Amino acid sequence: MNVSRARSIDRRLGVPLCFLLDCWESVAGRFSRRKRESPVRKILFIKLSELGAIILAYPLLKRMKKEYPSAELFFMTFEKNRGIFKLLGGIIPEENILGIREAPAAMAADTLKALWRLRRERIDIVFDLEFFSRFSAIVSYLSKAGKRIGFFRYAFEGLYRGNLQTHNVLYNPLRHVAKNYLALAQSAGRAGKNTPQLEVPIDESELVFPRYVPDEKTVQAMPGKLSAAGAGRGEGRLFLINPGEGVLSLREWPIDNFIALSRMIIEDKNNRIIIIGTEGAAGKARLLMEGARSERCESLVGKTTLSELLWLFNSADTLISNDCGLAHLAMLSPIRKFIIFGPESPEVFSPLGDNNLVFYAGWPCSPCLSAFNHRESRCTDNKCLKAIAPGAIFARLS
Repeated sequence: MNVSRARSIDRRLGVPLCFLLDCWESVAGRFSRRKRESPVRKILFIKLSELGAIILAYPLLKRMKKEYPSAELFFMTFEKNRGIFKLLGGIIPEENILGIREAPAAMAADTLKALWRLRRERIDIVFDLEFFSRFSAIVSYLSKAGKRIGFFRYAFEGLYRGNLQTHNVLYNPLRHVAKNYLALAQSAGRAGKNTPQLEVPIDESELVFPRYVPDEKTVQAMPGKLSAAGAGRGEGRLFLINPGEGVLSLREWPIDNFIALSRMIIEDKNNRIIIIGTEGAAGKARLLMEGARSERCESLVGKTTLSELLWLFNSADTLISNDCGLAHLAMLSPIRKFIIFGPESPEVFSPLGDNNLVFYAGWPCSPCLSAFNHRESRCTDNKCLKAIAPGAIFARLS
């Protein structure tokens, strides 16, 4: 679904629905009996979009699995993200992934089906990992979970989605997303939360992510796939470039800059480039190959699974990418990551772990995207990205 359309639906339908449910809860809550604390048997996490954010939620999932070892974990997300959980060590069982298709009619049908199952499962705790989405707040409430934990605005204006949660955790726009997610965990053992302060600092030793080891099937298949695409393994250094898909063009480094950087890289005859990304990046990949003018620059855009991408990450020297989900996927491998930031803050969304180098011009108007404006900017000229010169990145590649 188009990002702008999704925001519009969430605002136009979500606000009145949240208001009505909030009114219902304020009345019905007076007559409901207080539930006694019972063992936590089933935990649901909701994060529909953004593959990278799901990966950054891994420390929270691991923390809950440690605190409630006998509990079943469930996850609601867009169907296209289903494969990531296998790469995260299967921490969410396949049968407990509630996939939602993105087309409006299919999304409505899948949501109703998921709610029917969640109410039968009798979920104990819901973690709403969305940043002030009304859709997830409504699903969380209708699941009838005893504890509904998510981000809350408190004294911030706007971002209304009712008061449908039982545990309201302040979203900190100055902290990394992974730390914000871990902050949600501090409320799980409490009866409720309606004040912003937390109990203890975030333990950064918990910000650990699994390393992906390619399975034998992928190891055997990938050399042939590379050869078929004209990107045979060969010798020398392999650079992976993700030029972006145009979905959030404001966050993408200009294609001319990618072309200029690619030409610098392949001046060394020992270097090769493979362009990666989903099918949406096909147009930019074609422009990049035409601009590079070299048989050592090939494309695998739209031709790889998540497992195959991670095989590439384990085999290549460096990934060069915009701020996007693939940059966070690369956290599951040892590859060097050169990530280009502009409208969003690297302090909040950068990949974690080793071998990360962030390029960020730090313009006074940047970042202009945040959870508090639903990551929607009025900017029409992303000079904060254009200011990062190809030569500045090339100089750090050696």
